[in-house]
Amino acid sequence: MRRLLPLFLTGLLILALAGCGGNETSPAQTADMEAMQTALLAADPTLPEMRSITGQVGDAETLFTYVSDLPYEKVDDFLLSYSAEGKADEIAVIAVKDPADAEAAADTLRAHLDQRLTLFRQYSPDEVSRAEKALVFTQDQYAVLLICDGNQDVKTAFEEFLTTAQ
Repeated sequence: MRRLLPLFLTGLLILALAGCGGNETSPAQTADMEAMQTALLAADPTLPEMRSITGQVGDAETLFTYVSDLPYEKVDDFLLSYSAEGKADEIAVIAVKDPADAEAAADTLRAHLDQRLTLFRQYSPDEVSRAEKALVFTQDQYAVLLICDGNQDVKTAFEEFLTTAQ
C-alpha cells in the first residue's frame, strides 16, 4: 500500500497539470490584409489614386523596408497604400506576430513619418501640413500610420474592420 500511494499521487499530479494546459488562449489571428486595405481605402473618398501592396507579394520583405526597419521576422503581415501622384497620402498597417512588438512597430512608423516630413519640406511644402496631421497608433497586434484628409474616418473603419473580422 505504501508503494502505491506515491504512484497514485504522481498520477493525480500529472492529471492536474494536464488539465491546466487546456485553458491557454491562442494569439489573435491576423486579419485579411487585402480586405482591410479595401475597407480603409473606401473610408476616405478624398484619396487620390493609390498604389497598394501587402505582405503577400513575392518581394514583401524588401518592400517592407520602405515603411519600417522593424526586423521582418517579427512581422506577420503588412499593408501599404500610397499616393500614385506623389502626394502625402499613405496608409500603412503592420501586423506583428507578438502584440508586445506593436509599439516598436509604431515607433518605426513614426520614424518613417519623420522622413516623409523632411522630404516634403524640401520638395513639396504644400503637403507638409497634411503629413503633420498624420495619425500613428496601435491596437492589439497592429501598428497603423494614416496620412490622409479623412484619417479619423479611416481609423474608425480600421477599428470596425477588426471588430467584424473577429
